[in-house]
Amino acid sequence: MDNKFRHGQFVWRELMTKDATAAKEFYAAALGWTSKDVPMPQGTYTLFSAGDLQVGGMMQMDGQPSAWMSYASVADADATMKAAEDGGGKVLMPAMSVPGVGRFGVFMDPTGGVVGVLRNETTDGPTPERPPLGSFCWETLNTTNIDQAKAFYTKVFNWTPGSGPGNFLVFLAGEAQVCDVENAPPGMPSHWLLHVVVDKLESAREKAEKAGAKILMGEIPIPQIGRICVIADPTGAALSLFEPDMSGMSA
Repeated sequence: MDNKFRHGQFVWRELMTKDATAAKEFYAAALGWTSKDVPMPQGTYTLFSAGDLQVGGMMQMDGQPSAWMSYASVADADATMKAAEDGGGKVLMPAMSVPGVGRFGVFMDPTGGVVGVLRNETTDGPTPERPPLGSFCWETLNTTNIDQAKAFYTKVFNWTPGSGPGNFLVFLAGEAQVCDVENAPPGMPSHWLLHVVVDKLESAREKAEKAGAKILMGEIPIPQIGRICVIADPTGAALSLFEPDMSGMSA
């Protein structure tokens, strides 16, 4: 087994935003992230870090809604993109290479959820035993058709369906839980929701709102898991703030 890669797991997160300057200011104020700009042929790419940990990237993309997106590690980006298309998905960005990074692509699943694939050039890096504060920790697929999404992702990413606490549907890559799957709220299209670890939900929510966020869902308790608050940053990208339930955790 190749332990340099975590195929099927999410290994990178990226913000496509209408206003990179506003987004930088917001995430610095709301989550304490620092940012570093890297010149690229396609334009400036921004790297976000929580402390010493690099947590994601950002590109300014005019003419489309701001949104966060996750990239799953794959052994072959081109083959995975073909499998997505063959399975009824739509290719939004064909597989392409970035020197020093790897090969990636983006597709939309048959229900409308958008996700990326990434074959890192060298390694995906280890999975932190407990994601630190300010880092991404989980993804949720809110879909308009759970059965269709299940059939699609089990084929494309070789995920297997399983049950999480409370018997909700989760996808697994091998033995690793990757994400949960929920019915999209009435009237909403399919979408992926990314979760960031915070210490206290109330103070994180207050800080985000003060920095310009719109509170979409103030608090959602998840038994045995924790609590989340769903926000939209000032550019319109949705994100979940997650306070884990630490009552059963040892110090």
